[in-house]
Amino acid sequence: MKIFGDNEVNLKNIVASGFLLIGCGVYALDFSPAPVGSKRGFASLHIGGTYAITQNTSRDYKSERGAVIFGIKRGLALGQQRKMLLNAWLDGSAGKENRNGLYGFSLGGQVGYRLFNGRIIAHLGGGFELQNLAIPEISTQRNQYSIYGGLVNAEIFLDIAKGYGLSVGYRRGFRYQSGKSELNHMRFNNDVFIVSFSYYAFSI
Repeated sequence: MKIFGDNEVNLKNIVASGFLLIGCGVYALDFSPAPVGSKRGFASLHIGGTYAITQNTSRDYKSERGAVIFGIKRGLALGQQRKMLLNAWLDGSAGKENRNGLYGFSLGGQVGYRLFNGRIIAHLGGGFELQNLAIPEISTQRNQYSIYGGLVNAEIFLDIAKGYGLSVGYRRGFRYQSGKSELNHMRFNNDVFIVSFSYYAFSI
């Protein structure tokens, strides 16, 4: 019984030591926002998911599709405390379902502001987008239908630790049009919701 008791005590000590080490490790992690130095340049990477709702202005066509999205930003942090941000962005999305999956490409510019010492970064901007149009009736044909047009966007980034965090965004595309003659009379609006893991690096 004594041997069993000693083993039980040792096991409890090991478990307690393990929890102590884990606790110390979590405590040692640096959850401060991304540091900002003397240089004005910054960049960011984003990878996540997007969900797009596309419909024409007469509301007799509607498509809802999801995809993976990858994007980059490059810009300047301005002001004495580098709170004001100006940047260009570029991203692409790719879904499934062959021709009727969501495939898109967009670029544009944004104005941003670092809040709470960079814990939260808010962006507003606009740009251009090109994406395919899902038409199941033509999925067996070789023709690919695409639409393009201008958009506005809004985005919030939460810095969890040293520039790594979560971004949530919304885009609104207005009156997209197609280069195909049979769709020249149609205009499409596009609502896009984006959630992504992001990384921001300043002073580069």
